[in-house]
Amino acid sequence: MKRIKKNYSNLLKGAPSGLVISLMVHVAAFMLAGLLVVFTVQQKQEKKFVPPKPVERPKMKLKKPKVKVKKTAKPKPTTRIVTKIKRAGMPDIQLPEMSGMGGEMGAGLGGFDLVPDLNELTVLGSSQSIGNDLEGVYYDMKFTRNGVFNPPSEEEWRNTFHRFFRNGWNINMFSKYYRAPKKLYSTCLVMPPIRSAMAPVSFGMDDSMASGGMWILYYKGSLVYKEDITFRFWVSVDDSLAIRLDGEVVLAASFISPDDGISERAPLMYHSLWESSSMDSEKYQIGQSLAIVGDWVTLKAGVPKQMEVVITDNIAQNASFILFVEVKGEDYPKGVHNGPLLPIFKTAELTRDHLDIIYRSLADEEVDCVNGPVFRDY
Repeated sequence: MKRIKKNYSNLLKGAPSGLVISLMVHVAAFMLAGLLVVFTVQQKQEKKFVPPKPVERPKMKLKKPKVKVKKTAKPKPTTRIVTKIKRAGMPDIQLPEMSGMGGEMGAGLGGFDLVPDLNELTVLGSSQSIGNDLEGVYYDMKFTRNGVFNPPSEEEWRNTFHRFFRNGWNINMFSKYYRAPKKLYSTCLVMPPIRSAMAPVSFGMDDSMASGGMWILYYKGSLVYKEDITFRFWVSVDDSLAIRLDGEVVLAASFISPDDGISERAPLMYHSLWESSSMDSEKYQIGQSLAIVGDWVTLKAGVPKQMEVVITDNIAQNASFILFVEVKGEDYPKGVHNGPLLPIFKTAELTRDHLDIIYRSLADEEVDCVNGPVFRDY
């Protein structure tokens, strides 16, 4: 028996052609399926935006315009037409000197006094301050603070002022009486003999309350002079007036009628509080009363003293007060009553309207409102 030998190399030999083609088709199908699986599993990458390259634009070179300016060009001179006008003659006007300022009196005035509003000018002052004046307030003892009519007795009135003087001029003692809402500012202390009711009228009191008597005027301010000066006050008053400088009483006066004999005089308001040391006191008549002479006072140049003045009237008739100044070493002419014709106390030159108010009710050569020192620091 013959042995059969296997030959694999000749396995496809003699195989039909259809089988070969079928195998090739299956192999190709498997390869195509594998490729599809690989490509579908692979994730698609996102597209990135890449900006285009900048475009280079051509640049143009600009030239600055040249303007020729003539440096020597000058404006043409203008011609003025001058006409001559014949002006009316004017009186000479004398302006106050501007020889220094400072201190409290007149600070910020530039050397010139302000003129008060003439429509508001009264015999007791103006409603407008000029800086170097005395501020005045009005109290009426006939009325309570609320305006109820309740006049005190004469003894109570006198005792009130004695307590006022003995307690350091405490103005709050008058707070229980009616105070006028209006203030007045005065450059002098001169009230010619007029009706007592003019005081409340000047301070704007209501007509129903503006009656004379039992009133108080309180003035306060600074007293200063431009150079060293020694002087003393004189006063003629109806009913009473007192002055204090830096807390020291230098004058306190009451009405003294020239017709009364020494033994017939009524009790004086302040004789128990202050008395004059001058032999000229109660010697000369000025106005309606004998004049009282105060103590000598010395002011250093530009150094102010605090000045307080309290003025009262008791009886509802006439009232008056005139405050004068006597400078030490000065000689004065004789007045109408053979006494010295003294200048009034003032902190500014008086206006013509103010002078008219004063001279209207006074005798000629009884007061001097023009000459004498003006108490200010310039």
